[in-house]
Amino acid sequence: MVEIIANANADEWHKFLQTQCDATLYHTPEWKAFLEKTFGYEPRYLYATDESGRLIGMLPLFEVKSRLTGNRLCSVPFSHECGCLGDSVTRNALIDGAVAFRDKSHIEKIEIRSTVENPCFQEKNTFCTHILELSQNLQETWKRLDKSSVRWAIRKSEKLGVSVESSTTIEDLKEFYELNCLTKQILGVPCHPWKFFKNLFSILNGNVRMYISRHKGNTIAGGVIEHYRDRVLYGYGAADPSQLYLHPYNAFIWKSIEDACINGCRAYDFGRTSCDNTGLIQFKKKWGTQERELCYSYYPSSGRSVVTERDSTICRLGNSVIRTMPMSAYKAFSMSVFGHFG
Repeated sequence: MVEIIANANADEWHKFLQTQCDATLYHTPEWKAFLEKTFGYEPRYLYATDESGRLIGMLPLFEVKSRLTGNRLCSVPFSHECGCLGDSVTRNALIDGAVAFRDKSHIEKIEIRSTVENPCFQEKNTFCTHILELSQNLQETWKRLDKSSVRWAIRKSEKLGVSVESSTTIEDLKEFYELNCLTKQILGVPCHPWKFFKNLFSILNGNVRMYISRHKGNTIAGGVIEHYRDRVLYGYGAADPSQLYLHPYNAFIWKSIEDACINGCRAYDFGRTSCDNTGLIQFKKKWGTQERELCYSYYPSSGRSVVTERDSTICRLGNSVIRTMPMSAYKAFSMSVFGHFG
C-alpha cells in the first residue's frame, strides 16, 4: 500500500535519491531550499511511503502564483527536466495526489517537466536537450567534437590569448551577472536577478561551478555549470557581444568538459533548447552530442503554458520593449517579473 505524505526527512530523502537512476539535482532538498529562498514559492511536495514508512517515491511541486502567467503547480521551476520518482504504481499515486490537490485549490494547471502516464495529461514536445557522452580518455571526447568548427574555435581562442579558469569568488560572480544581464537584454528577455546566482552558489555550493573566459585581464564570458553525481549540466552562459570573435563560449565549455572527464563524469548535458532555435541546436550538435526530446506534461489537457508559448504577439512586443530599456530599469523590471516565468 502506498501512502502519500507532505514531508520527508532530508537524510532519508538523500538516501532515496541515491537509489533512483533518473534523479536529478532538481529533486534534491537543496534545490527546494534554493527556490524557496530566491522566489518565495510555496512548496507542495508529495512523498510516497510503503507499509513500513520507507520512502519509495516523490513528486517535487511548487505553487507558482502569478497574475502574469496564472497560478500553477510546477515540477519544478527553473529545471529543464524533473518528474515523479518511484515505480509505476507509486508514480500514479503521486500524480493522483497532485491532481486532487489542484482540483480542490484555486490553481489553474499542473505542469510536470517529464512524461506522465495519465490520459488526463497533455504532452508537449517543444524543447530538446543535447547530451555529450564523456570518457576519462580526454582524446576520445575531443575526437567527438566537430573538427572544422568546434575544435577549430577552441584552438583559435587559445591562440588569441583567451584563458579560462574555474572561480567561486563573489567578484567574478558579479562580473558574470553583468554579462548575463547584457546577453539576456539583447535577446529581449528578462535576466536572472542577482539573488538567483548569489543563492545558487550559497545553497548549492558543492553542485555548481563557474568558468570565466578572460582576455588581457578582462572577463569576456562565463558559464555556470551544475553537477549531480556523474552528470554535468551547462546551466547558464553569457558573453560580451563585442568579444565573440575570440570564441569565449567554446573556450569555457571545453574547459568544463575537460574537468568533467577528469572527475569521472559520464555525460555532459548542454541544457534545454527550444525546438525552433535551429541555430543553437546546430551549435550544440557540433559538440558530438545526441539530441533528445524533452516531454512536458500538462493538466488539464487544454492548459497553456507560458514556458512553451513564446511566439505570441504579446511576447514579441515585450521583447522589443526590453531591448530599449536603460540597464538600470531593465534590471529592476527583471527582478520584479522573473519569478513568474520559472
